[in-house]
Amino acid sequence: MRMNLIICIILALALIICPVAALGSDAPQEEYDRTETSVKSAELAENGDYISVMSASTGKIERVGMREYVIGCVAAEMSALYHTEALKAQAAACYTYAKKTREQNEKHKDSSLGAADITDSPDLHQGYLSENQRKEKWGEKFKEYEDKISAAVDEVFGHYLAYNGETALAVYHAISAGSTQSAKSLWGSEFPYLISVESPGDRLSPDYTSTVEFSESEFKKHAKKCGASLDGNAEKWLGKTEKSDSGYVTSMILGDDKISASKIRDEFGLRSLCFDAEYSEGKFIFTCYGYGHGVGMSQYGADYMARQGFSWQEILMHYYPGAEIV
Repeated sequence: MRMNLIICIILALALIICPVAALGSDAPQEEYDRTETSVKSAELAENGDYISVMSASTGKIERVGMREYVIGCVAAEMSALYHTEALKAQAAACYTYAKKTREQNEKHKDSSLGAADITDSPDLHQGYLSENQRKEKWGEKFKEYEDKISAAVDEVFGHYLAYNGETALAVYHAISAGSTQSAKSLWGSEFPYLISVESPGDRLSPDYTSTVEFSESEFKKHAKKCGASLDGNAEKWLGKTEKSDSGYVTSMILGDDKISASKIRDEFGLRSLCFDAEYSEGKFIFTCYGYGHGVGMSQYGADYMARQGFSWQEILMHYYPGAEIV
């Protein structure tokens, strides 16, 4: 019990020092200043680069070769059935994200991660699966998928995204709402390469649309946790919805209170920040478009572009305009 408490405290502090970026979070990693970032902080061995990964479930820290780490990240974050060029783009994004996180830990000497550079949690940083976990996930398909992802990683290993000489914040998500949204719209912090771009292929995803329903009592309970007070006629509980230029919800009036879309998404368990809400026959219905926070590279969109003949470099330049591949 004591060990579990310590782990929970460490991970809670990690959210404060270095909140995530990759898939599920609606908070930027941090408000980065524009001074020159320091170089890699993880140990370098004679045979290559290593990164220290903390298990979010156990708190154990493992020192992993960077190539193995990127393979494990791609395996955790993207379907092995996706096109090879999309897997390459994902590998470069994963490597970039790990590099950026590690540099920030070096900048902030008091990092709550201690000896670790990053966690294996997609809610905190980005997912990572060890070889044994990949075998468990893929079963009899292990060799086929392992070979495919490893080959994609080897094609791009060491390449990363940069902007103005600094490692970029290469966030990504599963499916956009037909266009991505800017970091400024979501987080309030401007990153010139994290702007809204078109991603029309996402609308073809079988998972593009999802719905969630709540009874009046359930809706009221969740709304209260968001900070809204609801009384009287339930038909009047839903008020004005504010959206960004790219169609993602930024806030909504619940009762008489203005609630941020991020709070609503988290509390009501919505898959996307692009959603419509309605009240019908005693139920509140959310219809969501896309999956994830919507900033940076759309993984489904990357696969769609790859199948249209675009290279991994072209995919990255589309979703991170203005950045460069180093």
